[in-house]
Amino acid sequence: MPVEYDLVIIGATEAARAAAIEAIGLRARVALVLPDTDLHPQRDFYPYALAQIATQHRRDRGRMQSLTSYPWKYAHLAIDRLEERSSPALLAAMGVDTIVGMGEFSRRPQLAYNVGTRSLRAKAYLVATGSVAHYSLIPGIQATGYLTIDRLPSLVDGDIPLKWAIIGAEAIGIELAQTLAKLGAQVTLIVETEQILPHEDSELANLIQAQLEADGVKIYLETLVTNVSQEDGIKVITTGDDSIFVNEIFLALPERPFLEPVNTTPSGIDYTDKGISVDNKLQTSYRQIYACGSVCGNVLGGYHSQALDRYEAKVAVRNALTRRKTKVNFKSYNNLPWAVYTDPPMARVGMTIGAAISSNRHDLTILKQYFKNSNRAILENITSGYFQIIVTQKGLILGAEIVGQNAPELIQILTLAIQQKLKIADLVTLPYLSPSYTEFIYQTAQEWHSQQRERDSRLSWIDRLLWWR
Repeated sequence: MPVEYDLVIIGATEAARAAAIEAIGLRARVALVLPDTDLHPQRDFYPYALAQIATQHRRDRGRMQSLTSYPWKYAHLAIDRLEERSSPALLAAMGVDTIVGMGEFSRRPQLAYNVGTRSLRAKAYLVATGSVAHYSLIPGIQATGYLTIDRLPSLVDGDIPLKWAIIGAEAIGIELAQTLAKLGAQVTLIVETEQILPHEDSELANLIQAQLEADGVKIYLETLVTNVSQEDGIKVITTGDDSIFVNEIFLALPERPFLEPVNTTPSGIDYTDKGISVDNKLQTSYRQIYACGSVCGNVLGGYHSQALDRYEAKVAVRNALTRRKTKVNFKSYNNLPWAVYTDPPMARVGMTIGAAISSNRHDLTILKQYFKNSNRAILENITSGYFQIIVTQKGLILGAEIVGQNAPELIQILTLAIQQKLKIADLVTLPYLSPSYTEFIYQTAQEWHSQQRERDSRLSWIDRLLWWR
């Protein structure tokens, strides 16, 4: 029986839409199945969009005295504009056959994906369904009600809660906590770990925590939520002997892979609690079916990352449609950049500072510069933030960590350097504008260069002393 498509993609995520665009670029016949869910492809950008209007309002008028729906409407419109760039209508105009509905795989008489009355047959299939909230372990949470990142846009037409509790250490919860506080809300952040951003260096986490507290966020560390209930319209969070009273609860906990549109067991696809199992070509146990993104449980530095989802989507599409297969190295995923869009933001790539310290490698050097030492920061009166690079004795860059203005942009330069295996000495030769934040890279590279000259001078002096003996 002939096939209708070269590739059928299943998922409403950004990774699924990016995969469809990539496949069209390879001149493939493509169908995109959008499961009928509340999942927003650009949902991770919602706190950032809210933060922009909060920052603008504070700059113009100071702290908001009461919460209004205006920031939510602004964020909603901004997200809508983002989603228009990969909307079903635009994808259809590009040649993607878009189908809405839940479906399932069938293996007989040949592999197909069934949606409603249609049976989609293809040379290959790509599962990019993402992940969804799963919080049944918190007693009383379902009966009390809560928000997740997918449900946050529902506030656009209603009253905005004044008192919030954010439960969980996921980065999106950290971002939202600060933004809500800037918008005038009373925010309590509750995490079970000993620090916020548990996968980060303690100095970095402490700096972000201090900024959140300065913005008015109350933080409970190493705190377990034992029960959630509702009394007279007020939501009550019980944590041991304490009770926290709020109007709304936002859950920022690890999500579970969204497997419902895949019917993994009947289709013969191997999976675990973390997600669909894939090999280094992002191929499942059923050779015609590929999977990418958070449905596979793949994370970057301990967190979900859209950058990683897009990277895997591109690799999976090319492996599904071309003879030349690209193998991913899951251990090298740390060489992809990652950021938290707090104020100030943080970003990192490669080896973490904690990993460098615990590795006991004697050939590693941690170079550090503070923002307050740069021309740009002095002119803008910015006193907080720092820049760190991990290098080997020969100058090879293994990792970088930045906290401060424009950190997500600066980290891209270090990402390129790591992926191209450049040495820190190569960065000294690059021309830098001044005043600019890229001066940090030059200053840090200069620091390493000075250390090397001092080391070489010391070794030369020892050599001369030994010669005279």
